[in-house]
Amino acid sequence: MLNYFKSLILFSAMLFSSMALAEKIALPDFCQALAGSWQGEASRPKGQVKAVQVQGLCSGDRRQLTLSVSEHASHPLSETWWFREGDGEIKLTYFNGVDPDKTLFFTLYREESGFSLLGKGVVQQRPAMIRLSFAPQGDGWLWLQKVQYLDQDDDDYQVYRGIALNPAS
Repeated sequence: MLNYFKSLILFSAMLFSSMALAEKIALPDFCQALAGSWQGEASRPKGQVKAVQVQGLCSGDRRQLTLSVSEHASHPLSETWWFREGDGEIKLTYFNGVDPDKTLFFTLYREESGFSLLGKGVVQQRPAMIRLSFAPQGDGWLWLQKVQYLDQDDDDYQVYRGIALNPAS
């Protein structure tokens, strides 16, 4: 239990320093930036690289965004990430047609010319801080899904999966 609190305090300090340059924002800018058709590759560390297609659909009021990934890293089915704005948070519902749907709450930040969503959850049955970062890469984005487990003394996020989003031709 002491390690958990120690990790939480350390995480808070790191969050404050790394997010000091970030600005908390609402969903519309993120929604508009990710809307469209994308193609690229997805992989987990030391995992097989897979070609994927991603479709980003933004609602008319830009308060909802769905990202549909053509192939999941673990299952041969597509997955959907549904981001929606409400009560000062971004609610994410993730579903892949195999596992039970997962709902998490995030705070959305503008970081330089990219975006980052930060929230708490459970990954592989362990409490974790989850960070979804979208960094500009050429005409597209590099989407990194990162975790920092709260039950271990680790100072940094581990990449869980990365997806390169390039404009579909």
